[in-house]
Parts: sequence; structure tokens; C-alpha cells
Amino acid sequence: MKKTFGILGLLIVVFLATAYMADSFLTPFNLENLIRRTSLFGIISIGVAFVIITGGIDLSIGSVVCLIGCGLPFLLHVDYTPNHQATLAEINAAQSTITLQDNAGFRQGDQVRLFDSSTTNSGIYQITGTSGQTLTVDPAPRADDQRGQIVQVYPVGQRKARRITVPAGLAERDRVTFVHANGDVGLTARVTASTGDDYELTEAGPEDAGYVIALHRHQRTSVPVALSLVLLVSLGIGLSHGYMVAKIKLQPFVVTLCGLLLYRGITRGFTEDQTQGFQDEYPDLRLIATAKFGQLDYAQALGLLGGVLLAAGIGWYLWQRKKAAPQEERRWTYIPMALGAAVALCGVYQAKHIPILDAPVQEAKTVKVDLPLGAKQIILEGRANGQWQALDQQAIPPHDRPQQATILSLAEIRTKTKITDWTAVRVVVAERDLPSIGIPAPCLILLVVAIAAGIFLNHTIYGRYLLALGRNEEAAKYSGINTDRMIVLAYVICSLLAGLGGMLFVMDVNSAQPVDFGNFYELYAIAAAVLGGCSLRGGEGTIIGVIIGACLMRVLKNMITLVDAIPTHIEYAIIGAVILAGVTADELIKRYAAKRAALKQQES
Repeated sequence: MKKTFGILGLLIVVFLATAYMADSFLTPFNLENLIRRTSLFGIISIGVAFVIITGGIDLSIGSVVCLIGCGLPFLLHVDYTPNHQATLAEINAAQSTITLQDNAGFRQGDQVRLFDSSTTNSGIYQITGTSGQTLTVDPAPRADDQRGQIVQVYPVGQRKARRITVPAGLAERDRVTFVHANGDVGLTARVTASTGDDYELTEAGPEDAGYVIALHRHQRTSVPVALSLVLLVSLGIGLSHGYMVAKIKLQPFVVTLCGLLLYRGITRGFTEDQTQGFQDEYPDLRLIATAKFGQLDYAQALGLLGGVLLAAGIGWYLWQRKKAAPQEERRWTYIPMALGAAVALCGVYQAKHIPILDAPVQEAKTVKVDLPLGAKQIILEGRANGQWQALDQQAIPPHDRPQQATILSLAEIRTKTKITDWTAVRVVVAERDLPSIGIPAPCLILLVVAIAAGIFLNHTIYGRYLLALGRNEEAAKYSGINTDRMIVLAYVICSLLAGLGGMLFVMDVNSAQPVDFGNFYELYAIAAAVLGGCSLRGGEGTIIGVIIGACLMRVLKNMITLVDAIPTHIEYAIIGAVILAGVTADELIKRYAAKRAALKQQES
């Protein structure tokens, strides 16, 4: 518990330091993004914590994230293909014929667009006759050629705004590409509703485009099948890791290091090193990672967070009291209560406070003053004859980044007001809308995972088995615990949460490159778990500590990105130094506590 509160203190220090040094840190966009990324890394950190508690390690987490993160959009890949399209073998202008390389099913009366041939041949043609792979077209092509392609087009009948009539046999979510009479292609729109040959589109096509190419949607697999497959793959990876460690007695380091190389190699193989993503498909599915719930302004958010901390502290105190815990243990409950009260008071202050900013006004030079977020109306006041008087009033346009107010020089103010004894200027924020922040969906997923993991680890017999296994495997085995089964269970939990993280990561960013997606994620997860109180020797760890460790890692990374004084290219060096310092301090404190306990025992 001491270590958890120590890491929490370090997190608060880093958070406040970053807020002080970087104006953009407390913007709604950055905070929401920080919460989202912290939640995603927190999920995979909880997974690796189970393995570390058993005394093992999993270095393959980043590659599992890559495999699942690239595999899901690969399975859900969507192609849009026309009814008929073919590559040409020859164009005979004199005979008005086109010979295809393969029989593509074109029929007499079809209309086609000819492209990728001589520019004089591009355009719309009608098939007047067919003979095997040779088509007779009207009008006749203008030049002989041995290259080009044709694709079937359909004339647009009636049109009204976003509705068109086309005999193309389309369904909802199919697409159409508009084509001009000269063969040039234009807008591509998606079908949102269909009734017979009448279709409603997402956008209205150009008025002078008289044809469309019908593009039919072909999905590689359905969403339930794809999700089931990636979860089964995650489960299989966890089972295989656990079996090799528990039954074959291979070292966890070796097994998971091989997995790190194997899974990324497999991913690069089946994707052919091509970037994977959902593009503009599956917007509802991606809401799992991108949605936001509720909108709380900063004062409400601080009040809610303070209330939660206060309630948690009180509940913890009552629970400790109920089980008759020693007074020394009960003292720890005062920390979340005090922290919650302080945070709630900060919320009240934010709601009631009217910012007044002193302007560093100069005699002959205009200066700028940074305004607090959400400022809507400001009043510029000057001091003359010992009193503050209004000089100007300005409306600030809506914004989500810090804005600045321009302050005239004292000489300009004297000229403008005809008063010569101005000595100071200040900015009063007369009207302010506190910035609002939403709760990202991954935060709620992390909350569910954390509660389930905490209950499993601390309030079930299997959680106690895992802790006992980590402390002394031989003793656990002799006490009747099926240690092999518990090791397999730990690796399964780790891989399943890594797979869940991989899905959420790719849904969040909508792009995954097999060569580097998930790189170093295993190190971030292990570092978060170790910082949060998990001992690499096993047998020790808390879920709340792991989450705090994940928060610290992400705030550190955010600090390096936003603070200009810290070069971004030494990011890993700074994070490594902080982790090393934290672990070293923890070990020294642990030794000091053990020594002190030994001295007390000797004295008694």
C-alpha cells in the first residue's frame, strides 16, 4: 500500500508539473486523448500483471496487439467491385471491335466505359454485338491499341437531389461512381436506401454526369465472425504460452520472446506489409473505442472525481473498521479522503473563481496576455489615481486552445483616453464557459476490466492461488494447488486482454502498420505493472497500483511531447530513468522498512 501511494504521489507531481509547463496540457482535446490512451495501456498492463504475479513475464504483448490489431481490419476488409470489368487484348478501330483477354459476361446492349487506353479512345460505348471475347461497339474507337480496360456503366434516369433512378441492382451500402459522357469519372457516393431501381445517396452527383458505375460491396467476413476469430486467436496464444511454461517447463522469457518475433512475422506475412484499417467503414463498431459519454465542465469533473475519491476513502475506512484492522492500517484510508476533499474544493474554486490577470504593460510596446480556457468576455481595466477604470471590453470567439488578449502600450492608452496618469493594466474575465470533457469509452471498459480483475485477484480463491504461486511455487504445489493450471490461466488472461487492447487500439487510430504497430507496448505494460507494485519475483501486486502506473507512464510521455524544454528524441531515456529511479527507490524503502521492523522486533 505504501508503494501504491508513493507512485500516486509521483503521478500527482508529474501531472501538476506538466500542467504548469505546458499550456495545452489541460485542454479538453488533450485530456480526453490522455484518458483514452491511458485506458488502453491500462487494459494490457492489467493483463501482464497477472503473469508477473505468478513470477513469469510476457514479452509478446506488443506483437499480440499487432497481430489482433492488423488481423481484425484484415478480416473485415471491404472491396467494391463493378458488375463487369475486363482488360483488353486489342482495339480494332476499322472494324469497331474490342477483343478482351477473358470472357467477362458482357451482353449486347450493355454500355461500357473505355479507359487506360489512348486518350482518343476514352469515352462511353454501347455494345452492338458479341462473338466470344470480341465485342462490336458503337461509336467506333478512334485508334488501334493493345491496352485498356472496360467497365459496365448504367445511364442515370430520373434524379432529384440525392435520389437517382438506375437499373443497376444495388443494395444499401453499395456505391456508385458518376461518369461523364467523355468517360471522365467524378464523385463516388454510398447508397443509403434502395427501393427497386430508386436509390438514395450520401451525396448528390454532378448534374452533367449521365452515367454511373455500380460498385457492389463485398465483405471478407462478418463482424461477429471476425471478432470471434481474433478472440479465439488470443485465447490460443495464451493457452500455448501457458502450456509451454507450465508443462514443458520452458522459461517464460524464451517462450514469449519467440512469440514476440513469431506473431509480428506472421502479421507481416498475411498482410504483405500493407497498412490495415477500416477506412470509412464500420463507424458503429469503432464507437467502442472512439465514443465519449457525458460532457462535464472542469468544475463538475473535479467535483465528481473528488466525490468518488472521498466516497472510496470512507468506504475503505468502514471496511477496515468492520474487520477490526489495526489503527496503523486505518491511517491509509485518510489519504484518499483528504485527496478527494482537496479535489472537490478545487472544483468549487473553479466554478466560483473570476480570473483577474495582471498585464505586463509597457510604455511603448504592445503586449499579449494568455487567457484562461473558456474565456468569452474580458474587460481591460487601467489603474489611474489609485482606482481601476474600464478601458475596453472584448468578446473572445469560441475556442478549444488557450487564447491571448492584446494590450496596448501605456502611451497608446494615454492618447486614446486623454488621461495621462495610467500606471497599470489588468484583464478581468467577465464571462467564462469552463471547458467540457467527455468520458472516453475505453475508460469505461478499463473500469469494468479493473473491477473484475480486482475481485478475481483479491476476493476469490483463484486469486489467492496466483499470489501463493508467485511467492513460492513449490510450497503452493505441496499445499494442493494445481500450479500448472494457474500458470496457464495467468497467460490466458494476459493474451485475452492483449487481444482486447489490440482491437481497441486499431479502432481508435483506424490504421495499423504491421512493421511497427504495437512496438514497445509490452515494455510500457511491464513498466506500468512494476511501477504499480508488481514484483518481478512474483507474489505481489495490486490492480489499482497497475492503473496508477499506466497513468504515470502516459502522463510522462505526454509531458515529453508538450513541454518544449524537453527534447522528444530522448523520450525513452527519460522514461527509462524514471522507471529505474522508481524501482530503485521502492527497493531501498522496502529494505529500510524491513530493517526497521527487525529492530522493533529485537526491542520487543
